[in-house]
Amino acid sequence: MSVSPLSFAAAPDAPTMVAHGFSTRLGGVSPGVFHANNMHDKKGDSKENVTENRRRFLTALGLEPGGLFIVEQVHGIDILDVDELVPGQTVELEYDGLVTTRPGFTLGVTTADCLPVLLAARNGRAVAALHAGWRGLAAGILTRGIEAVCSRASCDPGDLWAAVGPGIASCCFEIGQEVVETFLANGFPDPFFHASASGRPHGDLPGMAAWNLTRDGVVQIHQLGGCTFCESGKYYSFRRDGWPNGLLLSVIGIRGARQESTR
Repeated sequence: MSVSPLSFAAAPDAPTMVAHGFSTRLGGVSPGVFHANNMHDKKGDSKENVTENRRRFLTALGLEPGGLFIVEQVHGIDILDVDELVPGQTVELEYDGLVTTRPGFTLGVTTADCLPVLLAARNGRAVAALHAGWRGLAAGILTRGIEAVCSRASCDPGDLWAAVGPGIASCCFEIGQEVVETFLANGFPDPFFHASASGRPHGDLPGMAAWNLTRDGVVQIHQLGGCTFCESGKYYSFRRDGWPNGLLLSVIGIRGARQESTR
């Protein structure tokens, strides 16, 4: 089997004790509509393919594949503390964020248009991975994530590092007026919305994520850019291709040996 070189992205200036990365669809072993670096096995790809794709990605980042935590994402704002759990125990639990203070624990969120947002305390004491679709973003998932990391790391929002990964950009994120009204009702400003040639509004998810982080006191914010809808050769997109389709994986972890809970 011919496998293309693994391709992934990372944001600059992460705390030295923190490892992280954002996958692309390049460099894996999955066939067909999942070509090639699919990171989730619940959409029709084989578990063996996904396990190998994750292994290659996490190993390249210096993270242990056996330490990965993922959850069943439901477009909400609940965040799971995994400190007393073990990898594999969380895959059926319904959350949209993960937080930990444990070295060797890797937190992951899967996306195919929604935004992956990674947070780390600059003192290295806590990290979080957040799944921010429009519903979760409007409802406050980022604020919840900031609070979760700050409370565990005993720091202020200004002491956090944040990375907003690739998602659907404003050029392609066509929405209904009811979505605009939901954001406005939750305090997001009007300039993040504009009318398209069709007359329907478009929204700027990455811009709203950065605004939300800034409003809550985060200073060090990195946006990786890219549009999952436009860049079909690099990213999976549910809006573009529907299901079955692959999913991207964004991960973060505190470097160090993993010592699992005995719970």
